[in-house]
Amino acid sequence: MARSHPYNFTHVMLPQMAWRRPAAVRRELSDPYLARELLLYMWEKAAETLPAAEKVAPKGLRLSWHAVAGRATALLHLPPPQSTMEAHYSALVYEDGEDEHDTPDAPEARPRYFTLEAALGLNSAAGSATLVGEWAGEVHRHLGRGPAGGQPGTHLAFLDALASVLGPRPDAEVPFMRVVRS
Repeated sequence: MARSHPYNFTHVMLPQMAWRRPAAVRRELSDPYLARELLLYMWEKAAETLPAAEKVAPKGLRLSWHAVAGRATALLHLPPPQSTMEAHYSALVYEDGEDEHDTPDAPEARPRYFTLEAALGLNSAAGSATLVGEWAGEVHRHLGRGPAGGQPGTHLAFLDALASVLGPRPDAEVPFMRVVRS
């Protein structure tokens, strides 16, 4: 069973915050100092009602930005999971690209929210079993097996898995193809 503190942070607090104030959260996460302060604040809030024995140190909690299938993606590196449903990583994926969020008349689009969760399965030298999940409102879907967890390149393999799920951006230019019959 997942520990309450990391579960609350990853599966409740973080997506709610990102969806409630999408533009403001994106701006804060884009600033290294504000991002650190926001993540530590949210980490503490996730454990606010828990007994001291159930609180987990934020060791390893950090953020990095990536372009995934043409989309700006905030990748959260989480404290190592110790149980199923705890996540190695989570990602906020912004559909509008990397620089379009600064236009004042742009609507506040909610980011998509993905997790790479520890799963039941056999651990091997390649790493631990994982699942890729997506939260959409109150619905949590498992999208399939993820890359082996706990390895140096797990975060990059997770980003690759997200690129496969996302596919090309809908506004990406599609090459014209003409069918010629002989």
